[in-house]
Amino acid sequence: MAKANVFLLSIFVIASLSSLSHGLSINGLLINTLQVSGVLRCTLNSNTNAPVISGRTVFLRCAGSSTNLGQAITDPAGVFVVVAKIADTALFDPASCRVVVVLPVATCSVFPPDGLVGATVTLVSVLQTNLGNIARFTTGPFLVL
Repeated sequence: MAKANVFLLSIFVIASLSSLSHGLSINGLLINTLQVSGVLRCTLNSNTNAPVISGRTVFLRCAGSSTNLGQAITDPAGVFVVVAKIADTALFDPASCRVVVVLPVATCSVFPPDGLVGATVTLVSVLQTNLGNIARFTTGPFLVL
């Protein structure tokens, strides 16, 4: 029994001393959570005066993958915040990830050819907290993919 406890303790110590090499790191900070926020509007040309779209699901997706890293539903003002945890940050690359949504919807008469519009993401800040680092991103305008 004592040998088993020593073995388990050894594994725990080794695991706690090893770094997460597969997570997202920004400026040397390991990121625990991603937050991507934006506003969804009924436009294909980034018109900021276009009406907002509420109640629509947006997805955070990266190129070459059909996996959604996170999703959110737009509020009555068209605002959304997609949150992804550390397990998903290894797949996240700001250069190849987009927030995507399927249009049209009943409140928007915009008809993209394949139904998808997407927005790029840009780093705004890294918030350091006691629970880990949060990378906050914002979206650019939604355009036809």
